[in-house]
Amino acid sequence: MEKKLIKIHRVTKVVKGGRIFSYTATSIIGNHKKNIGLGRGKSREVIESIKKSYLKAKKNLLKLNLINNNIPYFLFAKHCATKVLLFPASNIVGLIASKHIKQVLSILGIPSVFSKIHGSTNSVNVIICTIKALSLVKK
Repeated sequence: MEKKLIKIHRVTKVVKGGRIFSYTATSIIGNHKKNIGLGRGKSREVIESIKKSYLKAKKNLLKLNLINNNIPYFLFAKHCATKVLLFPASNIVGLIASKHIKQVLSILGIPSVFSKIHGSTNSVNVIICTIKALSLVKK
């Protein structure tokens, strides 16, 4: 299983005695075949939040129906204000996608895809939307 840390976000809570920092980590985990999982962990320590995100990603593993490690047809998914379009491409082309979509597709071992994002480009929403689109592939 390959792990990738997507984002670490620091949140500050101001109280009478000062500031309290907490961290949120987002990660994806997968093998180069058909499994992928997304996890988000929160903690007061950076390392703890990363560990929690990896554990939650392992719990949320999805098995996708990819054919020959590629997408067979056009895919579309929507999450919140984010819309992701994935188009199949020949193996010569490679991955033409945003940074976050590339991370998801490379962890799955998909060699070539065209992609387009409409609406919000929030990293977490783009990843959720990409996984939703890939889960729409039927056998």
